[in-house]
Amino acid sequence: MKNFLLLIAAVFLLTACQNRDASPSEVSNSDQIVIGQMDSLRSEILDETRNIWVHVPDNATGAIYGETSYPVIYLLDGPDHFHAVTGLLNNLGQNGIVPKMVVVAIPNTDRTRDLTPSHVDEMFGDSNFVVTSGGGDKFLEFMEKELIPYVEENYPVTGYRTFVGHSFGGLTAMHALFSRAHLFSNYVAIDPSMWWDDWLLVNKAEIVLEGKSLEGKALFMGVANTMEEGMDIERVKEDTARSSNHIRSILSLIEKLEGKQDSPLEFAWKYYDDDDHGSVPLITEYDALRFLFSWYRLEGMNKFFEEDAEDDPKELIDALDEHYVLVSKHFGYAVLPPEPDVNSLAYNFMNMNKPTIARALFELNIRNYPGSANVYDSMGDFYLNQSDTLQAVEQFKKALELGNSPFTKEKLSQLE
Repeated sequence: MKNFLLLIAAVFLLTACQNRDASPSEVSNSDQIVIGQMDSLRSEILDETRNIWVHVPDNATGAIYGETSYPVIYLLDGPDHFHAVTGLLNNLGQNGIVPKMVVVAIPNTDRTRDLTPSHVDEMFGDSNFVVTSGGGDKFLEFMEKELIPYVEENYPVTGYRTFVGHSFGGLTAMHALFSRAHLFSNYVAIDPSMWWDDWLLVNKAEIVLEGKSLEGKALFMGVANTMEEGMDIERVKEDTARSSNHIRSILSLIEKLEGKQDSPLEFAWKYYDDDDHGSVPLITEYDALRFLFSWYRLEGMNKFFEEDAEDDPKELIDALDEHYVLVSKHFGYAVLPPEPDVNSLAYNFMNMNKPTIARALFELNIRNYPGSANVYDSMGDFYLNQSDTLQAVEQFKKALELGNSPFTKEKLSQLE
């Protein structure tokens, strides 16, 4: 009888793992791969309707999302970068390297108008291209007073925001950091057009850095190789050709940022010798996420999986608690150990025949997420693994009171 129950448990665990591998964010009811949805809002400030592309982890769609909320990334030049950023987040988030996040990508209507901080009469001898330039402040007002409130009302986001922009978008990210630093916690400026209006923002940098508005803020900047052949990053600083104006303006800003040792801004940058202005966004977005969320990854778990490690859950639970106290401090609100991460740890320990640790982790999830059907289903799997069918049945019944999983129903019907 015991061997039969263990066989059932093994089959059920395999089925459960296969079921969990199919993330609902990837498969829709029509068998399409879905990574987001299109939405729109009417802007009175800009006097136009603005579209947005929104990615929500686990495909939580509709007006009601449940209890889970996520940090949010606001992404300029939305359609150009939406797939790259959501793909990075999916990979890094599943591996616990960065948190799962909502992405709000903003398509352009008048890019030059919205993404420039001042009006200029001509650019590179062209006056037509810049006729509408200088609407940057109005665009940021739209984000602050209309877009962000709309997103926070309609999507499961917290107040922890990251702002990402490339080229003119990078210029806008710096404009936001210098003029409305309170809007975002993190800023990513990808090869930004700091040359705009005779280095307008570069020349303002020192004054901004003297203030205290950058407390708790972080900035990552990616710099592409836009130099003429034969030039290097040190020599270009002394160059005067118009062709090097772009990279020189960025490097000048970096020098000012690095020169303010007492600035509270957490700052890092990277030069990409093998990437030009068009290819640099993807690699910068990856490095930026790793830098901005370097404190998020849970380290030091390997020692608990060593063969001679004690079957005692206290040290592991304490390590989880301490880590998420640190994570909560960074976010500015309480963050519990994520249910799927703890679940994964628990199943690993159960399969390693360390039931004391596994049970403690399953119980931790029940304490933290009492409204989740999955935590009781998982505890039922644990009791099946331990050949305790009565407790397994009880846990599966609790799971079905909270959800309607066909996998839980199948397990329960087999046991009964």
